[in-house]
Amino acid sequence: MKLVQFSQNGHAPRLGILRGEAVVDLQASYAATLAKNGVGRADALAAAILPSSTRAFLEAGPAATDAIKSITEWVTTPVNSVRLHAPITDPGKIICIGLNYRDHAEESGMPVPPEPPMFPKWNNTILDPGEPILRPRGCTQLDWEVELGVVIGRTARFVPKEQALDAVWGYTIINDASARDFQFITSQWMAGKIFETAAPVGPYIADRKETPDPHALELRTWVNGKQMQSGNTKTFIFDVRYLVSYLSGLMTLAPGDLIATGTPPGVGLGKKPPVYLQPGDVVTMEITGLGRLENPVKEA
Repeated sequence: MKLVQFSQNGHAPRLGILRGEAVVDLQASYAATLAKNGVGRADALAAAILPSSTRAFLEAGPAATDAIKSITEWVTTPVNSVRLHAPITDPGKIICIGLNYRDHAEESGMPVPPEPPMFPKWNNTILDPGEPILRPRGCTQLDWEVELGVVIGRTARFVPKEQALDAVWGYTIINDASARDFQFITSQWMAGKIFETAAPVGPYIADRKETPDPHALELRTWVNGKQMQSGNTKTFIFDVRYLVSYLSGLMTLAPGDLIATGTPPGVGLGKKPPVYLQPGDVVTMEITGLGRLENPVKEA
């Protein structure tokens, strides 16, 4: 399943499934199925069981999954006639991992960490595919970072590494956009990571059936058509199992939480000389099986 948030004709975003060149409207499909089976108040019941919020959908767990399995009346729309939004806009937590590829740590001039460095982002940073990354006022060192995003599907606390993937619903692309001149003002990186539009996400969340092995995925970034990053999750320092287990030992992970797992080498900071994003640039990212995320850059 490839979960999307989509809208049409200026209406509020709705939850859908991407199937080839079409988007399935989940709420409308379930309502049509209920109505065909003679169930009263089908629209209201469908809205309660298959809400428009991705986080609420994941929190519903088996009830939402069973509802989708029961659908017989599929309401679809061509994907080129809808607008795709970030597939999740309301995570309870956005947890970002730094220096999770050895060669990225080397290009950044930093030691390989003994445990995962982490920092937060907030929901105001999430950006739709196609929408502009706004370079913050006073920033001249705006950078890109393609990252595998892990979406939590069930509550997890003190999860053993061997069972950690059971807590994962699926995966998406995240651009951990970074204002480097703000990031290194202090020893903490957060100042360069939390500006509005600093986390483009999308275009969809692929569930674990679509992406059975998160440790064999190619990641690539292009800026204005020139390739800048190329890496593979098989070179993680801390793999997804370790990260979910480690984080669940520090906090309760909840359905809809989003983990950004770090970036491979090729960021602008590591170029010689450094290269940074300018207004008018276009950043394109791909991860195996997770589609393409593209965003232009504008001045804030």
